[in-house]
Amino acid sequence: MTAKRQGGYPTIKDVSQHAGVSKSLVSRALRGEGAVRESTRQRILDSAAELGYRVHAGARSLAGLRTGTLGFVVTGLFDAFWGEVMYAVDQEAARRGMRTLYLSSPPESGGELEVIERMLEYRVDGLALGLLGRRDAAELEAYADVLPVLALMYDLRSDRYDTLVTDDASAMASVVGHLADLGHSSIALIGDAELPNVAARARGYAEGMISRGWGDYITFEPAGFLQSDGYEATDKLLRRPNRPTAIACVNDAQARGAVLAAADAGLSVPGDLSITGYDDSLYAVAGVPRLTTVRLPRADIGQTAVSMLSDRLNGRDTTLVSVLRPELVERDSTGPAQRLSR
Repeated sequence: MTAKRQGGYPTIKDVSQHAGVSKSLVSRALRGEGAVRESTRQRILDSAAELGYRVHAGARSLAGLRTGTLGFVVTGLFDAFWGEVMYAVDQEAARRGMRTLYLSSPPESGGELEVIERMLEYRVDGLALGLLGRRDAAELEAYADVLPVLALMYDLRSDRYDTLVTDDASAMASVVGHLADLGHSSIALIGDAELPNVAARARGYAEGMISRGWGDYITFEPAGFLQSDGYEATDKLLRRPNRPTAIACVNDAQARGAVLAAADAGLSVPGDLSITGYDDSLYAVAGVPRLTTVRLPRADIGQTAVSMLSDRLNGRDTTLVSVLRPELVERDSTGPAQRLSR
């Protein structure tokens, strides 16, 4: 027998030479197809194992077989929130005998599409998209013509693909209610209300303010999702003549930046300024004060994402929209309003 191949992935040719059979016979044996004598099949499998041969997922798909792989394209995959979601995804996919492949996309609009195209080159069986950019539903529908697509925590709905989101409008309205109970009426929101995955949170904030007769006090400060974005947005708000007594953020990283900006301005949290986050990620508890925030059901999100894609693969032809319920978590970053700013 030949020595184990050095350098690079072993190929079908290497296995055929090692086992002393043709490449076509190796291919049939590894796919479990055709009439292959059992002793020969076992010799081929032993050779493949000894060489460390792995079936190429793309090649399997080109042969008309599923790869058993679900693809996830997520903008900002580095965020702690997504890490916990993907852990649940991996657990559920493994339980169903499937694999997962992740690619992180940049926030730029064109960059997201490039990464999606790259993911499709791997011939994944289903595609979940956790995006940030402003997209048109028709763009996602084009991918749904090729394979099952799930808009994941991205509220851009269509009758051509599934959507999985959380009830962010109700959750953000509960944040406003919590702050109102503490005596705050001058409440600002940090976040870009035009983004699909922020729009519901912005709507809940506005509805919460309007329901209390504070429609004239609605204050939006557009910002990105990073801690530095929260810092800069808060700095702008605190420089206003009538600064808010409370700031609601659309994620925890922003809120942690807001806490730092308040400290640099000589303000205490929550003594002078109450701040809330969103997600209940590591940012919420990795610092002082611990953040009042909205906890998203990360395990349920991950498990449901895999379930929805798997059901599509197994023949479901109706479109589903799944809405999971978050919950408000009260911690140390919110307290009674110390003064009225209006």
